[in-house]
Amino acid sequence: MYGVLVWPPPDLRTFLEGLQAQHGVRGFGPPHLNLRQPFDWPYEEEALKIALEGILRGHAPFRLRLGGWGYFPQGVVYLRAYGGSAFQRLFHALEPLAPPLKEIEGPSYLPHITLALGLSEGEAKALVASLPPPPRRSFLVKEVALVKDQDGEDLLEVARFPLASPKR
Repeated sequence: MYGVLVWPPPDLRTFLEGLQAQHGVRGFGPPHLNLRQPFDWPYEEEALKIALEGILRGHAPFRLRLGGWGYFPQGVVYLRAYGGSAFQRLFHALEPLAPPLKEIEGPSYLPHITLALGLSEGEAKALVASLPPPPRRSFLVKEVALVKDQDGEDLLEVARFPLASPKR
C-alpha cells in the first residue's frame, strides 16, 4: 500500500508528537497530511516514481494554512488545513493514479493532519477541547513524499519530489 503526503515542518511535527505523547494517542505513522488516500500499485515502484514525477511537474509550491482542532465521529482527532485552489488542483491531479483501497475521502475530503485514531467519539471530543493552538498558522509546501505501509503500523518514505513552478 502506498500514499502521497506532505510532512509538516520540524517545529510543527515536534509539537504534534509532543501532544501525542502527552495524551497517549497516535495516528497512522508520523503526523502528515494526505494528498492521496492509500492505494495499491501493481507495477514496479520505479514506475510509480516516474508517474508521480510526471503528475507533480506542473505544480508549484503553495501555502497550507492551519485551522483549529476537530474530530470525526469515528474517533479521529485532527488539525484542519486549508490549501486553497493550489491544493485542490494537486489533490485532483493525483486521484487517477490508482483506485483507492477504500473510498474514505472522496469529494468531501477535508485536508487535515491526524493527531489521534481509535478513540471513542466522547474521548475525541474531550481531547479536542483540551488541545492548545498550533505554534504556527501556516507553512509552505515545497515537496511531496511517496510512502509505503511498512508493517501495518508505520510509513516508510521511498521518495520525495520537489514542487516547482512550470517552465515558461
